[in-house]
Amino acid sequence: MYRLILLLIIITIVYWLIKRAFSPKKGKAAKLDETGEELVQDPFCQCYIPKSQSYAVSLKNKKLFFCSEDCYKKYLESGALPKN
Repeated sequence: MYRLILLLIIITIVYWLIKRAFSPKKGKAAKLDETGEELVQDPFCQCYIPKSQSYAVSLKNKKLFFCSEDCYKKYLESGALPKN
């Protein structure tokens, strides 16, 4: 009987150690950046892009953000320049 109890205790300890070794750490989880990055809208194609990846241009003292140089050129060709 003592052998059975001792065996159950050893199995429980081994199970607990294995479970703890392979489970994700609760306190040390990677923290995500909660603020995120500002999105800007392309005035030509109306898509949203991260500000850091946009093609920024100043026209008539107004800063415009485009998704690509191609959209910027199409915007200029369309004649839709910003108003002061």
